[in-house]
Amino acid sequence: MEESLLPVAIDAFLGQRVLGQKDLLTRISVSLYKHIHGLPAPNVLLIGNSGTGKTTLMQAITAFYDAHESLSRLRVMIVINANTLAAEVVGEDRTTRLFNKLEARAKVLFGADVTAAELKDYLENATVCVDEVDKISGRISGKPNVSGIATQYALLTMLEGEQFLYRATVREDGREVEVDLPLDTGRLLFICGGAFEELYDQVYGCLVNRRDDRRLKEVSEVERRADGTVSVRTVARFKLCDYLRLADLFTYGMMPQFISRFGSIAVLDDLGREELRRIFLEAANSPLRLTMEYFRHMGIRLAVTEGAVNAIADAAAKNSRIGARALREIFNGLIAPHEFDPFHSPRLAQTESGPTLTIDQETVTQYLCRMD
Repeated sequence: MEESLLPVAIDAFLGQRVLGQKDLLTRISVSLYKHIHGLPAPNVLLIGNSGTGKTTLMQAITAFYDAHESLSRLRVMIVINANTLAAEVVGEDRTTRLFNKLEARAKVLFGADVTAAELKDYLENATVCVDEVDKISGRISGKPNVSGIATQYALLTMLEGEQFLYRATVREDGREVEVDLPLDTGRLLFICGGAFEELYDQVYGCLVNRRDDRRLKEVSEVERRADGTVSVRTVARFKLCDYLRLADLFTYGMMPQFISRFGSIAVLDDLGREELRRIFLEAANSPLRLTMEYFRHMGIRLAVTEGAVNAIADAAAKNSRIGARALREIFNGLIAPHEFDPFHSPRLAQTESGPTLTIDQETVTQYLCRMD
C-alpha cells in the first residue's frame, strides 16, 4: 500500500494547509482513507464559526486528490452552497440537479468523451462538500422553513446510500446519446459544514437557564504578573464541543434522520492567538503574503515586526465569531492607506535592502485605537 495514503500521512498533508483543528483533521483523514479504499466512509458534519477553516479544509481535500495520480478517479469533487439545492421550479428533482453538477465537473476533468462506464465510476466515487448546511434548518427565527426541510430530504436520498437512476449524456460512436446510469449513492463522501451561529446561543442558554442537567464547568486559571506575583482565579469557559448533544441539533431544526446519516460530527475550535499568528505568517492566502507581493511589484519591501504580528493576532483572537477572517479585516484596514500612496508613507525608509515599509507594534496599536 502506498504509504502516503495512510491516515497519518493524509493528516500530515491536510495539516500543512489547515492550521489547528487537530481533532477534525484526524476524523477527516480516516474518512478519506476509507473512501479511497472503497470502504464505507462516514459522512462528516462540520460545525464552526466563520473563519475557522471549513472552506480551507475543502480546498485541502481537493489538493490531496490532485497530488496523487493514483486517486485520479476520485477527483470529481464539488463545493456547493446548501441554498443552491432549493427547488427552482415546483416538483424539481434536486438529486438530479446535484448529479448534473457532478457530471459537469467530471467532464471538465476528464473530457466530454467519457464512456458511460467511466462516468458511472466517477459519479459514484465523488466527494460532495455542502457549505452553509445550517441554512437549510427546518426552522428560521422560530418559524417553520418548508424549503429547508425539503432540501434536507433531498440530501437524505443520497446520504442514505440509495440506488438512484440518473440520466446522463455520453458520447458513443462520435455522437451524444442519453443513457440511464444506476448509481450507488452509498459510495459518495459527503462533507457538510455550517456556522450554526444560533446553536451556540441556544446551548449556552440551556446551561445558564438550567433547562436540563448540563452545567457550565468552572476551571482555575493561573495569572503570572510582570512583577513576579501570581494570582489564581476561577472562571467558567463555554466551548460548544464540551456541551453539544444531538438533541440540540434537532431543536435547531435539523431532522433526526438527516443528522443520523453523519458518522462523524466535528465542532471546530475557535482559533486562538497562536493559530491565528501561524495563519497570518504561513498561510498561502494570508493577507500578509498577498500584500508583500503587492509592494514587491512597486520595488518596496514590506517588513512587519514581531510585536506588530502579535498585536494583530491578539486583536483577531478577540473576534472569535469570524476567526481567521478577522486577520484580513484588521490588516487590510491597517495597510490600506500605505498601499494607496506608499512612496509618501511615513513608514517608508531607505535601508540596506532597499526601500522598506515597516509596520511596527505602535502602528498597529494606533490603528486599533482609532477603530474602537
